[in-house]
Amino acid sequence: MGAAKGLGVTVQDKLLVFALVAVAFIGCGLASASAKPKDDPPGHSRRSSEHPRLGGSSPSSSSSTSTLTPSPSMASTTSPSPSVTPTSTAAQGAFPNASNTGIPSGTALTLYTGPLTISVANTVIDSKKINGCVVIKANNVTIKNSLIQSGGCFFNVLSDSGYTGLKLIDVEIDGLNNGSGDSAIGGSNYICQRCNLHGTVDGAKAGDNVIFQDSYIHDLAMTSSSHNDGIQSLGTVSLRIVHNTILVKSGGTAAVILSTGVASRMSNVLIDGNLLGGGAYTVYGGYQAGTDSLAKVSNISVTNNRFTTQIFPKSGAYGPLTSVDPPVLVSGNTWFDGPNAGKPVL
Repeated sequence: MGAAKGLGVTVQDKLLVFALVAVAFIGCGLASASAKPKDDPPGHSRRSSEHPRLGGSSPSSSSSTSTLTPSPSMASTTSPSPSVTPTSTAAQGAFPNASNTGIPSGTALTLYTGPLTISVANTVIDSKKINGCVVIKANNVTIKNSLIQSGGCFFNVLSDSGYTGLKLIDVEIDGLNNGSGDSAIGGSNYICQRCNLHGTVDGAKAGDNVIFQDSYIHDLAMTSSSHNDGIQSLGTVSLRIVHNTILVKSGGTAAVILSTGVASRMSNVLIDGNLLGGGAYTVYGGYQAGTDSLAKVSNISVTNNRFTTQIFPKSGAYGPLTSVDPPVLVSGNTWFDGPNAGKPVL
């Protein structure tokens, strides 16, 4: 599924063009602040160059200005619950949307006045409006029923290296359409449950031991040079993306992308029971024979997802799935709407 059939363009061709453009930019000696924020955290990659962004010649979007809002009747075929997450209170059988993610209705927020770098283990932040970029440098931190809002962050929340147990529950993260940062959440060892993420370039960067469940990622910050992804992993030993709604408007790259080319490992990944749409391809599943290293890949499953045609007729501009060659397991995926609603995604 790596070729854009009918267009005469392959993913490899697009990658080569992207690489040549990048080399040309470097040769011109660009050094403007817009190329990369000065406060990039050491060791964190803003972008993977292995996947294309849609340009002006891409297939037309069926809804380039509007974003699908899932209704409570959007039923998932499955919703397994990771054992380490709290019990879900999202509407049973409903895909996540603005009504059942983020700050619970009726929650009274007060302004957070504590430190933005959390260094005390077992800290709980509840029902707060946080204006700033949060860095987690402690174990077992919980942020719940809260709004994290800032347009000046590289990561709005960073689960820093070496720390575990971060839980983001019923949290809204609003990047205020910041096109110069990276993502709403970055790092490893975190859970995001019933989160509402928007206004950042990517929804999340997912490293090791990350769980996304019952969350809504949408309305990302688009620029002429962004390569927007709902969730991108640059390598992981454990990633669960279960029962989320992830929608990427025309101009983005993917709802979910596993960037094996820049990873040391891409293993134990479950992408299951989600409502997905948009991107060049909606899901990049982590292994393309002849391109990716088979030694890096194990136990990746893309199962029981629903693909919407609201953004492009093929879900993504070129199709719903790519880089899903064996040993990637692909099973039970169906069309959510459109002329093939309910039929298998092949």
